[in-house]
Amino acid sequence: MNGYFRMSQTKTLKTKERILQLSLQLFNERGERSVTTNHIAAELSMSPGNLYYHFRNKSEIIKELMEQYQGETLQMLALPDDRLLDANDKIRYFQVLSSQLWAYRFLHRDVYHLVENNEDFRKMYPRFAGQVMQQGQKIYQAFVDAGLMQMTSSEIEALIINLWIVLTNWTNFLYMSGHITDSNTLEEKWVWQALRQMVFLEGAYLRGESRETYERLLDTMGPSELFSSLASFKSDDKP
Repeated sequence: MNGYFRMSQTKTLKTKERILQLSLQLFNERGERSVTTNHIAAELSMSPGNLYYHFRNKSEIIKELMEQYQGETLQMLALPDDRLLDANDKIRYFQVLSSQLWAYRFLHRDVYHLVENNEDFRKMYPRFAGQVMQQGQKIYQAFVDAGLMQMTSSEIEALIINLWIVLTNWTNFLYMSGHITDSNTLEEKWVWQALRQMVFLEGAYLRGESRETYERLLDTMGPSELFSSLASFKSDDKP
């Protein structure tokens, strides 16, 4: 009996995970507002009733995805407990943020709609933003302590807010500036342009090995394709 219960429980967890993975894919590809629970069930070849057994509605799916995103991101931003930070850690943290932005892009792209229409999300999002900023404060202080950056506490706070603004509003900026014609479709190259912008924001505070790593990274990135395309627009261009 216990063996049967464990098998049933494992199957339930696997089904729930499949629902979350597919929902994330559809939300990213089509936009959260365009996807219903019926769409998700159909893509999984299951009945809506079977889906409702695991999630009562779409809001519950979004809540679970937000919790997943939050847990993964904070874990990836954890400080090593057995050594000081080095210059490579700086690149790793930026890559983590950029890759998470790409993996859960619908959360930031649809953030205004979600805040207005999803009570759980409205409570979770500012709390998550605060946790990321608190962790960012610890990370930058650790870089200062390791001699890789020179910043005051006020400069750290201002930099973190600026980085968060770039990170969370990046997709909307691309859409409004004409770099993506469909707000539900985002090429990965534009996500890595966000990484480039974040790297530039902290350039003035870098010291020693961190400065050298920063300059090598910029060399590999090359000129900004984003700026070149924006600068190519003429004032008399017609819509």
